[in-house]
Amino acid sequence: MTETLTPAVAVGADSPLALLFDIALEIGTQGEDEQCEDAKTAALHHVWSAYPDTLGKAVDEDDWSGRPAVPGVEPCAVAYLDGGWWLHHTVDGGQEHDVLTLIAPCTCGNGYVDTVLDGESDLLEVLNDLRPTGGRFPHNSDDPDCDSQRRLRGWSDARP
Repeated sequence: MTETLTPAVAVGADSPLALLFDIALEIGTQGEDEQCEDAKTAALHHVWSAYPDTLGKAVDEDDWSGRPAVPGVEPCAVAYLDGGWWLHHTVDGGQEHDVLTLIAPCTCGNGYVDTVLDGESDLLEVLNDLRPTGGRFPHNSDDPDCDSQRRLRGWSDARP
């Protein structure tokens, strides 16, 4: 029987194939710093274009911090707004759709509630609804205690 596979041959350092391997490694992998910067840029672009009269005026470039991808989660950017409020921006990988989430404290004082924002009018509605509670989402007593659902670390990582 004739062998159809040829054994692997070492590639010379200056060969076209070696160069292609190097290019693929360089282009195919995005470092954490680049992921963070891209996530921050995407958040800024989304906020400036979809929320020009609200978040576009209130949230500065320096307020955003990019975070690299982790297994199963796209890179994201977060911005601390004060008073326990956070913005979280990511891109839905399958749809290439911007997802902006507002995260604010619950009135129970033990956790946070998040809501995905669907444009500037949605944000204005949420802001008007939360004004009477001092910027806290009303606690839903039918749900488990907020502390058992979600707590946030200093840079908005959900705790188990």
